[in-house]
Amino acid sequence: MPNNIKTSRQPVSLKLSHEQWLAFGLTSTVLVILALVIALTYQLGWSLLATATLVFFLSYPLIWLAWRCYNFWRQAIMQLTTYTQVVREGETNLRFKGQHQDNLLAELQQEISALAIGNANKVQQNQTLENVLSHILDSWPIPVCLFDENNQLSYRNIAMKEKIQQPMLIGTAAEDLGFILENDNLTHSQFNQQWQCQSVSYLFQQKRCHIFSALDISQPLHQQQSITQQNIIRVLAHELRNSLTPMASMADTLLCNDSFNEEQVRMVLCRIKQRSERLLSFIEQYSQLSQLPAPKLSWFDFNDLLDEAKGMITEPCLINYQGTDQCFADVQQMAQILINIFKNAQEACQQEQCQIDICLYYQQENSQGFQQTKQVIEITDNGPGFANLDNALTPFYTTKSNGSGIGLSLCAEITRNHGGEFTLENTVDRGAKITMVWPVDNEAHQQ
Repeated sequence: MPNNIKTSRQPVSLKLSHEQWLAFGLTSTVLVILALVIALTYQLGWSLLATATLVFFLSYPLIWLAWRCYNFWRQAIMQLTTYTQVVREGETNLRFKGQHQDNLLAELQQEISALAIGNANKVQQNQTLENVLSHILDSWPIPVCLFDENNQLSYRNIAMKEKIQQPMLIGTAAEDLGFILENDNLTHSQFNQQWQCQSVSYLFQQKRCHIFSALDISQPLHQQQSITQQNIIRVLAHELRNSLTPMASMADTLLCNDSFNEEQVRMVLCRIKQRSERLLSFIEQYSQLSQLPAPKLSWFDFNDLLDEAKGMITEPCLINYQGTDQCFADVQQMAQILINIFKNAQEACQQEQCQIDICLYYQQENSQGFQQTKQVIEITDNGPGFANLDNALTPFYTTKSNGSGIGLSLCAEITRNHGGEFTLENTVDRGAKITMVWPVDNEAHQQ
């Protein structure tokens, strides 16, 4: 052998299983007993033939007893092993052979049997619950499907299968069915804007799964569109009728005269002009409600805004103000809010003089562990209050004969665009109270 080739011998470790150790121990015991018998006969002076005959006849019962002992333990352990494997697989049709109460394996058998019964009850409950849920979901008209952690289909109800209109086999990948997973949300091109889709991800056995459902909202959408159209037609018809009817009547009166009186013509034209301006104002308000621009927030002097709003109302009104001078809002939109509220208070007031109290202050609120400053504006009047609080903010709803139902809706929409809340209530003195609350930018104020 060349010198550059080296061989190494690694020690071989002898590792025996418990079963092999049991067989080795029983074999050693039999051999030791036979060796003692041979030594005893040798001391007694037996002949070689007599010793061999005795060893031969003793070997059979000793080997039989060792085999019985080995087979007893081996079968008992194999039965327990097989039983536990069957229980783990979820089978319940196999029963373990009863052991004697003095047997060391009897207690272990009882524990395994109790575990098997408990697992069987849980499996039965889960199967019953799954069957009930599957039956309920199959009868639902709402399409529903489930995907496992590998985005493979694990369940779909009948409504989903009918909507997709293609085979939906269990185990099919979501992308093969037309689903798209983006930002942990499932979407499908089959569900258009007339469907309200919802994708929810959840953890099941530490694995992220997805559930997708879709609700057909076409009928509610059509109903809402129909109601909206009816409201628009009703309001427009009311406004056009109130404006065009007197205008047509006055024009007909003029046409029936043989000669035109200049003073009468001027009066008719002035009233037609007033009606036209009112109708144009209504259309402008409706346009503002449908296309309200984003607010441009800034700090400004609230007293200057009050003076501007007072000049926009026709009839005199007593306005009392208290609070801080600085306000955080869109100046133009805030002016529109004040003008609408002042006009509503004047039109609803039944007293000799309309009185409006305004209070502006700030309050601190704890939101998710952070201190946040909010601006509060409270406006009260001495009128009769709101006749119907539930519908006071509903667009086009009004209890006044000459109202459009847009003013308060516009105010509420502006407040919501400021990130705030617009609430209405009636005071104890039967007056109306309006509260507006929205967050302010303290850093911009400090600058």
